[in-house]
Amino acid sequence: MFVRILAYTISGSDSIAMNLRYNNSLIFLQVRASAVFVPEFSDLTEEAQEYMFGYSIRMLLKPGGCFVHGMSFDSCQLYRRHWIIKSNDNVVGDFNGEVVIGQFPLLRSGEKEFVHECYIASTASPGSIEGSYTFVPGRLADPKGSPFEVEVARFPMVLPE
Repeated sequence: MFVRILAYTISGSDSIAMNLRYNNSLIFLQVRASAVFVPEFSDLTEEAQEYMFGYSIRMLLKPGGCFVHGMSFDSCQLYRRHWIIKSNDNVVGDFNGEVVIGQFPLLRSGEKEFVHECYIASTASPGSIEGSYTFVPGRLADPKGSPFEVEVARFPMVLPE
């Protein structure tokens, strides 16, 4: 059985502790996302118009961990990610696969957050990124339950005014 959970994504430096519920599941997960325009690596000439954005995703398993199908787990491990990248509401990238930056981060209840930072080029602004992460309760080498998916809401990539 595969559990799909919608997570609230907080843009900027704000954060929220999320108690995500699905049937008999309770996941204490925090996801933060933000993007910033990087002018030093952008080409703003009229011919090129390539905008570089840096984005950051922060994930934290809060104290309380995972309670899935009547079982409690103090860790979960990221298995897959799916990103949809848009420019002017047109899909310009759709990435679906294992790992994030070559890693399968293990989130442990109450421990340090995992930070994924990356750059992306866009030929138009505004743009956005949205998608999902698939986690396994416990560890990939020793899963304790069914995978669950956390949906990451759209976060914008816009030029400053």
